Amino acid sequence: MKFGKPVAVTKEELRAQSERAMKEAMERKLTIKQVDSRKEVQCGKCGGKTKINIEIGKTRAKFTCKECGAEQTSL
Repeated sequence: MKFGKPVAVTKEELRAQSERAMKEAMERKLTIKQVDSRKEVQCGKCGGKTKINIEIGKTRAKFTCKECGAEQTSL
């Protein structure tokens, strides 16, 4: 099976899809819940990558680098 070029989706189409999904969920009375986001951050000291969880509503999180142990705050 051959795959062609990926089709570019505009922001308007993405908004329409999300609105349609929300309407369908409301019609079916599904519960929609927010969860913590997971982000991969880079250490400012050694450059190592660490995956961290960021709580809902927050943009920064404190973390300790897995490679060098330096305590930092994500951006």
